[in-house]
Amino acid sequence: MSALVAPESNPPAGSFKIEIDPDDPRNPGSLGHPYGCKPCNKYKPERPNDSCKHAATCSFCHGKEHERPKHRGQRGRHALQRRQFLESRTTLRPELRDIIDTIYKEPHETMDEIKRQLREQFNPGSADWEREVALVVQQIGKIGDAAQNSRPDNVRVRKARAEQPPESSQVDLESRCKWYTGTLHLMVRKMWDEQRPEEEKLKEITTTVRESLEAFKEIIVDLEARLGPAGRLEEKVKAAAGHHDWLIETLKKLVKEEAERQSLQETEIVGQEVWIQLKSELLHLREEAGGDQEKEAMGRAESLEQLLQIVKEQVEKDKQSILAALEETDSD
Repeated sequence: MSALVAPESNPPAGSFKIEIDPDDPRNPGSLGHPYGCKPCNKYKPERPNDSCKHAATCSFCHGKEHERPKHRGQRGRHALQRRQFLESRTTLRPELRDIIDTIYKEPHETMDEIKRQLREQFNPGSADWEREVALVVQQIGKIGDAAQNSRPDNVRVRKARAEQPPESSQVDLESRCKWYTGTLHLMVRKMWDEQRPEEEKLKEITTTVRESLEAFKEIIVDLEARLGPAGRLEEKVKAAAGHHDWLIETLKKLVKEEAERQSLQETEIVGQEVWIQLKSELLHLREEAGGDQEKEAMGRAESLEQLLQIVKEQVEKDKQSILAALEETDSD
């Protein structure tokens, strides 16, 4: 009895691939080539069978005559996107062109105001600066994520990089703003490419962009709330005290008492002449100025005027001490 030979098993389904002719692509997106088609940026004519995962079913054109962008990082893609917009803006529908112009204008105006307020309150690179910058970056990331989620292809969008906990020492507010404008512009492009009536698309784009830009402006409101009167006073007191940390609580107490006496806001007191003079004198007060007795005298001051007088006297003592030491050195 002859041994039974098992028949050859059939190849698994999907193991056959249609060979693609780069000179004559027949996928749906290539049928209108070269008119009315959009190039597939994944397809490479030199690798027709494995460069585009959709291959023969791809809805974008595989015509080899198309110029295809080289692989770029997100920043490079956003820069290319803006350059292409500037080159073709006159051919766009006016309403769409105005929307994209606004995308590249308003966020940068908002960012200029954010940076102005931060510089007014903090020294760049300080711990307080880094803290506030990190909070602003997180807010921008969330707003950018919302824009990405508004895209028709949002199921393909990965979580925004900007939402990841930032390394504040490496944060660049300007580049984060550019990331946001590029993300918002891409959202508009994806929405405009949808196969829907133009008026319908334009209405949705207008509403979505306006909501996003308003959310971006809210960053200033949140920043001002954090840097409100209490926050601003704290920073001004710290700036006036300089390296004399032991004076901070005394200064805060005297400002509060002076504000109550004059029925003014505490932030108004730190704009008065006595404060300006005190701040100037404290700049000349040596870190090791006087001793415990002098520090106690400053801590017991009952008004800003009295503290100013004590500080002036100590600065003068320090000056005379330095001059005496110089004279003694010269005589030797």
